[in-house]
Amino acid sequence: MRILQVSNGYPPRAFGGVETHTQRLARVLHRKGHTVRIFTRHSDPEGSDGDILEEVVDDLAVTSVVNDARGGQFRDHFLSTAVATAFRQEIRKTRPDIVHFQHLIGLSGDLPMIARDAGIRCVATVHEYWYACHRVMLQREDLTPCEGPLQRDCVACVSGEAASAAEPSEAGRIRTRLAQLLPWSPARAAGPLVADERFQTLRQALDTYDRIVTPSKFVIEELHRQGMPMPTLSTRAIALGLPTPSKEATLSRTEPISESHPLRITFIGHLLPHKGPHILLEALQELHDLPLRLALHGRRWEQHPYEAQLGPLLREEPRARAYGIFADEALPEILARTDALVVPSTCPESFGLATREAMLAGRPVISTNCGALPESIRQEQDGLLVPGEDPKALAAALRRLVEEEGLLARLSEGARSAPIASMEHYADAIEGFLYA
Repeated sequence: MRILQVSNGYPPRAFGGVETHTQRLARVLHRKGHTVRIFTRHSDPEGSDGDILEEVVDDLAVTSVVNDARGGQFRDHFLSTAVATAFRQEIRKTRPDIVHFQHLIGLSGDLPMIARDAGIRCVATVHEYWYACHRVMLQREDLTPCEGPLQRDCVACVSGEAASAAEPSEAGRIRTRLAQLLPWSPARAAGPLVADERFQTLRQALDTYDRIVTPSKFVIEELHRQGMPMPTLSTRAIALGLPTPSKEATLSRTEPISESHPLRITFIGHLLPHKGPHILLEALQELHDLPLRLALHGRRWEQHPYEAQLGPLLREEPRARAYGIFADEALPEILARTDALVVPSTCPESFGLATREAMLAGRPVISTNCGALPESIRQEQDGLLVPGEDPKALAAALRRLVEEEGLLARLSEGARSAPIASMEHYADAIEGFLYA
């Protein structure tokens, strides 16, 4: 089968949950005998929107189009003539049997309709909430949760009016400015007609897909609540598969926690507010008497206003170190050097890829109970769940790992027995449902 995978980015030019998952699935499908191509985007400040780069990654043909939304309008963030033109060229040239849309952010919301009009079957993995929420993670400009449905007030959210009204103080204005500069934020405000156009375009995209999978039941329920219901018979929640780690990577520590052998905890993800690294660092301040060490792995946005909050916390905590971006191949080694993963997210996570990766390696997870994370973590069996945005509760859970005899070993053993599909089994499920 000729399969075109469409993603908002692709390694090695982009690293993130969706990008990494797309690469993993493409590799497995290729090994299973399918002809797999990638259509994606990248940024190029010196290029022009619509410029096309053809390359080969892991023996797979990758077509990447430049799209930096240089027009600066809200509409440019969900519809792009340049991307649509490049996509038409791609499907005319390669004639795929099926187009599997992993993500459309940074591309163009009309690509599914273009493929359908060309007589090509379209399916999708809906990884999170972008179809309903322009900010992806259901948080307002001031980083407070959006209660939805979004059609009522997304215009105010884009323009910053909601944040200004809710929090007019100087601190609130700083938080609003911080939120406006998040990577997915549009550069200019949207009017009601454009906001409605976005909603209708992406609603139509969902209706265009023959079949849809999501990584969790929570995503289906939340999109339904946000006014984006998906057909019951053609939508299924299938947890993402993961590469099988080596036996060596799953070995747990044997020595007791002490000053010479501290508890090793790890954070994996973008160092941005919705991922909550500041919550974790604040929790460490409550644990100054305990032997522990924190490694943070993920992109650090040093020019981002959030750095004004994160930077001092890192400098004041000698037990913490930020290591930056890492390649997918480095993950087993990172997990081999940790005792537990910490997920302090403040947003409603749609799956928790790092959570499953840690448990597959026999590492328990200490996490907030936001979004779909409780679907992945069995409380007191393979991890501990705490309320979101509560450093003291997170600190109490970490203290238990150090002071409660046998807890770390018990949770580690539970993590090893967690029901997690391999990437091969996941590909079988995708073939059997999406591609059937």
